[in-house]
Amino acid sequence: MEKESLREQVLFILQERGPSGLAEVCGVLREERQISMSAVQTVLNRLVDQGIAVRTGTRRHYLYEVKPTEESARQRAAQAAIDLLSQSGDLGLAHFVDTIERIKPETIEKLERLLEQRRTKKEAEHEQP
Repeated sequence: MEKESLREQVLFILQERGPSGLAEVCGVLREERQISMSAVQTVLNRLVDQGIAVRTGTRRHYLYEVKPTEESARQRAAQAAIDLLSQSGDLGLAHFVDTIERIKPETIEKLERLLEQRRTKKEAEHEQP
């Protein structure tokens, strides 16, 4: 990893370790070189700005990860839904909706539109001979 650019090294760390905080990324890099946290933070911010990585969490507890592809996002969402419903059932589903409404209310409207589109599509399929 030594000859790669700092950007390439950070991307490699995020791909290998998954969601990681600034301190964790710095810790891995510091095993092979001296590097300031501000330099790593700059690279992470640029990766987010370029849409290559995503940042989640709160200001002092950000986690960074390589932006998932559509297929990997679909697989993760499907597994999360399976886990939620199999472990918590209707109660888990209710808490899921409550959480969405609390952290990103406009998503509830999107969810309602998606559900209506699905209902309309199923009705149309049932009406066809």
